Amino acid sequence: MKERLLLIASFLFLTGCANITERPTTPTTTIPTVRLAPTNVVEELPVADETPRPSFLPQPGDSKLTRASAFAESVDLLSAESDPIQIMLHISGYLPTPCHELRVYVPPPDDENNIIVEMYSVAEPEVICAQVLRAFDVTIEMGNYPKGGYLIWVNDDPIGNFNTQ
Repeated sequence: MKERLLLIASFLFLTGCANITERPTTPTTTIPTVRLAPTNVVEELPVADETPRPSFLPQPGDSKLTRASAFAESVDLLSAESDPIQIMLHISGYLPTPCHELRVYVPPPDDENNIIVEMYSVAEPEVICAQVLRAFDVTIEMGNYPKGGYLIWVNDDPIGNFNTQ
């Protein structure tokens, strides 16, 4: 019994002498200071006054893409009561895959004041894509037109007409 008591007492004595605040040191790393000197001065380019082109307008490079159909679910002819009157098309529908991009081409009126709008889609020819429809919903500002009556077609389907005063 005395031996156990002596063993416990010596254990407590030795642990009481240990420095509790001492912690293992971690190696410190020094970050070298690097000074950079300017080597080239770049002037800021002036900001263009143009607004960015809507993504549904035909883009440069579309000739390298595969052309496909775009399916219109609804097409509405809208007009803003302004002077001059502003005409818009609101089109919602579906593209063949998520990889296809919508394109809408609005030409000037023909000799009979028909505006034949082309709506289609384009995609990279070699891209493998999921075969699911992708919804779209766009409003196309068609601009201002001279005085007269106009008939609007989208992909050979008559949509509506409007008159400008």
